[in-house]
Amino acid sequence: MNISKFNPYPEYRLEQWSSLRIQLLWAYQKQGNLPQAIDLMDYHFQSAALVIKGWAKVGTDTQAEQLAKPGQWLIFKQGQRRQQFSSDCELLSIVYRFQLPTGQAFYDAGLPLIFEAADAPGLETEARKVLPLMERHVAAGFLRSQQVLDMREYMLTQNALRSFLLELTAVLHAKGVHPYAMNEGAPQVAQALGIINAAEVPELGKSVTSASIAKQVSLSLTHLERLMVAETARTVFQHIDARKLQTAQDALLVDHDSMKAIAYSLGFSSPAHFNSWFKKRTQMTPLQFRRRGSLG
Repeated sequence: MNISKFNPYPEYRLEQWSSLRIQLLWAYQKQGNLPQAIDLMDYHFQSAALVIKGWAKVGTDTQAEQLAKPGQWLIFKQGQRRQQFSSDCELLSIVYRFQLPTGQAFYDAGLPLIFEAADAPGLETEARKVLPLMERHVAAGFLRSQQVLDMREYMLTQNALRSFLLELTAVLHAKGVHPYAMNEGAPQVAQALGIINAAEVPELGKSVTSASIAKQVSLSLTHLERLMVAETARTVFQHIDARKLQTAQDALLVDHDSMKAIAYSLGFSSPAHFNSWFKKRTQMTPLQFRRRGSLG
């Protein structure tokens, strides 16, 4: 990774930048009735929240709780955390993915982070450009991968997110938070991850399998598995399963989608099959996950 003390933006090859997963999930300004997570929950995305009123608190088993007050930004860490909000808390929140092909957050070490909004006025400016675009599509809801957008709206939304991330990157750099290094690796691993991330979710585990992916990248399954585990510490199947779980968790955030609809949209034969599959991986049912909430 090439990054200087003065330039906040790392340098990589174009093919490496193209492999990143950059996705806007939702943006909102909301007061009260924010989801609490007294117990640890696994958050598979990143959030940046400006506290306008009240307070927001975040912590883990290994990190002390941090408290953000009005006029402060709280940049949440992807992964397991507890989060609490005061009853009168009002947040301006941008929720997104900025990840390596493996699902690892591009910015991770050094988070969560709290800083004064006055120190980074451009961040709120860019966040407020995202809000009206999101509201136009889904009001206060969740921007799903199956959402239908025309080209202009898609481009405007993507540009707004990228402008926000550029501003956030500069702030993180100034605060000593640096990106995860994108190391050189076997091209077949990158190709395999690209296939998994681009696949239609119902086809994961059906037409898109470990064996079919190995064939597409011109390696034996044994060879691909060895490279994949060496570089990512996961098997091809585990990456397929993780993508499916992430999509299921995304869908559960959409209040108007029934469990039955989600189960079939993900390719499960029945809601019962989906329920048992989800519980085995998260130790809670889909309904419990939805009720506990995962907004940040």
